[in-house]
Amino acid sequence: MATLVLHPITKLALGSLCVSLVALNSLPGQAQSAGDVVVIGNSPGQWSQNQFYWNQLLGLSGAAQVKQPANPLGDQAAANPQTIEKQLLSGIRISGIQLQPIIKLPGSSQLIGTLTNGNSQPVTISGVNFKVVDDKGNFIQSGTAVPQPATVGPGQTVTFQTMLSTVPADSGARVILMNPPVAIQGGV
Repeated sequence: MATLVLHPITKLALGSLCVSLVALNSLPGQAQSAGDVVVIGNSPGQWSQNQFYWNQLLGLSGAAQVKQPANPLGDQAAANPQTIEKQLLSGIRISGIQLQPIIKLPGSSQLIGTLTNGNSQPVTISGVNFKVVDDKGNFIQSGTAVPQPATVGPGQTVTFQTMLSTVPADSGARVILMNPPVAIQGGV
């Protein structure tokens, strides 16, 4: 746990803000520990902005500023979330989808496939969206399969599977990916 030592005047000025920092430290995805420093934000741009803000608050205007590294996608906080989601989705590839019979449960099958993250950052997938149609193209069933693990690192390939209890594998049924084929957890 990080130890925060404050000047008595700073303690008076910050008061309940210190309690807020402790509460933020317990929120996953919002605060990340980096040694004895608590980093708040989700991008280098946010980290730099927060450091600048704290330096102003504490009257440390002469303190060295952290230069923001170049980010090829731009600052994600300032970018359009739909554009970012579209970029991330374009880097996801799904392959090897097939229906396999479940021997111990006649008349059912298991949908399996693989998902590859071609992005330069990890993506958490909440599901692969699909529908099953018969040999004439008639709708049978739709569903979602969650990859394991759900957070897929850059260049990583994971598998997904789900049981289809009413679709026999030998019925001529086909699996078609829906639009969008992948749902990203919590959007972007």
